Amino acid sequence: MSYKYNEKIEKLSNVVFIAAWSGWSDAAESATKSIKEIINQTNAKKFASIDPEEYYLYSENRPYVSNSNNGDRKLSWPKNEFYYLKSKGKNDIIFFLGTEPNLKWNEYTKLIMEIIRKNSTELIINVGSLLSSVPHTRPTRVTASMLSKDKNYLRKFNYPQPNYEGPAGITSVLSDYCSNENIPSISIWGHAPHYLQIPHNPTLTLNILKEISKIIDIEIDYSDIQKDSQNFNDNLKNALSDQNDIQKYVEKLEERYDSEEEVKLNPEPKIIIDELENFLRDQRGQ
Repeated sequence: MSYKYNEKIEKLSNVVFIAAWSGWSDAAESATKSIKEIINQTNAKKFASIDPEEYYLYSENRPYVSNSNNGDRKLSWPKNEFYYLKSKGKNDIIFFLGTEPNLKWNEYTKLIMEIIRKNSTELIINVGSLLSSVPHTRPTRVTASMLSKDKNYLRKFNYPQPNYEGPAGITSVLSDYCSNENIPSISIWGHAPHYLQIPHNPTLTLNILKEISKIIDIEIDYSDIQKDSQNFNDNLKNALSDQNDIQKYVEKLEERYDSEEEVKLNPEPKIIIDELENFLRDQRGQ
């Protein structure tokens, strides 16, 4: 277990810790791209990284070799890097860009928790993206949930508590560790159309960034990524214009998407009653 420190971190206050991992929880690279965009725009400073040797099967998470302009060869290993930002807003921020590990998840998470504790972090934001049965022709779907034992936090951000059941990623492991230490965590998930085999979806990244900006007090310049998003959508429309099978499939997804949105706007009476009962139960517990 070891860190590599790049520089001494400044004294931070009211810290929000924002994390994203490449791999299983990074469909179309939209989660990591959103964090990289904020890091680049704010000139956040890298201050530490995790030595990857103990946590990866290199036959699955292979190092990457590249050539520089002067002909030098560079070998890059799975990265897990911490950045910090002394914000002009009310919260200083620590960013973490990682690669989901293959091994020793508990030990790996404890390393991250050390940074979280040392800086008296008040809130964790896990950012992910997943392949989902959503059409690219409808507004991009970004969902969020919050895990907190503090009812005031739940009311402040108005996110539902998570109800997912199934195989978990490293985002769920970090949220569980934080919950055990009474640190609230928010999970933001962008939904990427599963039928698009693309390396990056700038439209999804754009909407993830907008969701993040609802939580933290930070200025984000959307102009470049909005242009990328528009170009992406135009190119996608042209590429699929003669794909009849895909168009028919997208129409079915549109019907499902529209019905799901209708339920959100006009929920069934049982849903309304359940929400009311949960609210009253919370009030009695105060």
